[in-house]
Parts: sequence; structure tokens; C-alpha cells
Amino acid sequence: MPFRDNKWRRLVWNILLLSIVLGNITTTSAATRSDLDLAKEYQVKALFLYNFANFVEWPSDAFSDQSSPLKMCLYGAVPFGEFLDIVNGVQVRDRTLEVIRTTDYSKIQSGCHILFVGIEHHDQLEQFFKDLNHLFVLSIGNIQDFARKGGVVNILRTSDQQQFEINLTKAIENGLLISSDLLSLARIINDR
Repeated sequence: MPFRDNKWRRLVWNILLLSIVLGNITTTSAATRSDLDLAKEYQVKALFLYNFANFVEWPSDAFSDQSSPLKMCLYGAVPFGEFLDIVNGVQVRDRTLEVIRTTDYSKIQSGCHILFVGIEHHDQLEQFFKDLNHLFVLSIGNIQDFARKGGVVNILRTSDQQQFEINLTKAIENGLLISSDLLSLARIINDR
């Protein structure tokens, strides 16, 4: 039964959030307010990615066998990648989450379930999505029109918070089942 362990997931989510906030931000007299704001923004993006892993289901065909990990690939310069290192190896439903940080395109060609595309690759997105077999891939970015250019989820910064949009058509084409709880929080895009 999908998404049935909500209590456990909330506990893990809260522990993760507390661990990130208390353990990874160190304030020194040299740290500026903008540095702290940037660190908090990175933490929020990392939490979004981890949360997406918990509220999206992949078909069994997306994995070579029952023990295959759920691969979260961070491709290119992803400044919040270190915040995801702490969830590397945790259980997400019945799979172990494997966080892969790389700038080598060949390492993501072999397969990712979650793919965050770094900013330096955004100008090549249309070609990137043509070249990459992204069946069963939850692709995530954080630039204007990412979801309209072939990505599934786009994390956007508004004046006071982070929000996200989901290209539902693309998610369905990629074979992904997204929880209605997650969809209720997103702005939905149904075009390509």
C-alpha cells in the first residue's frame, strides 16, 4: 500500500530537518546574514528533493531487482548537495537511497530515478532531455520554465518562500506516480 507509513516518514523528516538546522549551520562572527539566508535556501532545496523521493512511486520496471537502490543524481554544480549527503543510505519505503553527485554525464546515463540538473547545464536542457533516456526519471530543476522544457519538477523562489511546479503530463509519460498530497501543494503544468 503506497504512502502508508506517514507517521514514520514524518518522524524521519523532522529528524532530518532538525539535524540540518542544528548540525550543519554554524554561525560565526564572520558569517553574514546573506550567507545564512543562502545556507537556509540550500537546506530547503535539499529537503524538497528528499521529500519528493518519499512522495513519488516508480514502477518495478524502473529497478533491475528488489534490492536495487533508489538513485538520486545531482548532475553538475549543485551547491546544496552536501545537505543531501546525510540521507545517503537511508530507507525510502523499500529501497535504499543512493545519492550520486557528479559532473560526468556518463554516470547519469546508466540511470537515475531522481535527477537534479545543475545550473551550468540549463542552457542545454532541450538537447539534454532529447539525449537522455528519462523514462522513470523524476527530473528536477530550479530555473524559469524548467518544467515546460522537459523537466518534471521545478523549484521556484518567490519573494518570501520556495514553491514548486509539476509537469504532470511529463511525470505520467515518465511512468511516475505522484502522491496526491504532493500534487495538492504544487502548481500543476499539463503541457510539454
